Amino acid sequence: MKLAFISDIHGNLEALEAALEDIEKRGVDQIYCLGDLVGYGPDSEMVVQRIKALNIPTVMGNYDDAVAYERESCGCAYNLGREAEVGDITLNWSIANTSQESKTFLKSLPHKLEFEAEEVKFLLVHGSPLNHLLEYIKPNTPAERLVEVTTGISANVIISGHTHLPMARWVNCKLIFNTGSVGRPKDGDPRACYLIVDVNKGSLKHEFVRVSYPVKITIEKLAKHKLPMELATVLALGTTFDMGESRKMEKRGFFV
Repeated sequence: MKLAFISDIHGNLEALEAALEDIEKRGVDQIYCLGDLVGYGPDSEMVVQRIKALNIPTVMGNYDDAVAYERESCGCAYNLGREAEVGDITLNWSIANTSQESKTFLKSLPHKLEFEAEEVKFLLVHGSPLNHLLEYIKPNTPAERLVEVTTGISANVIISGHTHLPMARWVNCKLIFNTGSVGRPKDGDPRACYLIVDVNKGSLKHEFVRVSYPVKITIEKLAKHKLPMELATVLALGTTFDMGESRKMEKRGFFV
């Protein structure tokens, strides 16, 4: 059985459509989503409706929770200053531009999904098994912490999102994956990222897939809606927030 795992789409419809098209070509049996459909990008509403129409099993992300319940914060680990300001702006914009129908759908998402495929037990969460929404499980998370968060978990494979950094680690006799991000990568590669796991009678192999998409269209939408151009820098470079780099790119006319 071939399974695809997507996560952290963050309102980037162009990236989502490119990933879905690629997944279809690969003959995947089932798609799962690790959350954060909304926030940051210009098409949160369209992304929610697309995932809903395709009936893709999805866990709730911290941004899904924040937009659905119209919270003051998404709980992200922002640096004080402009990064936090941009986070507040985009959260408030996403809340204002996501329909009540979509918010109701986001509220219905579970905090975790568990299933078995080909004798392998899977656990899906956005953050970690101990903090479903907010904990960051990163490539450099200490092994001791990974042991803590996986102890007592019966699943053989744990898959999360939230960090936007693809990861595969073997800890505590379990495989721990992070899917990377479809709509807002932060590992230096701006292409959409998702995970494929091929399972066969208790054994598995995996692949992180990168897919190009028309990022300029997404950036033009950000400009149209007058959203902070730092968001465009993250998309264009596939990296984390960098105010200085945003200013350089704006001066070069990249966002025009």
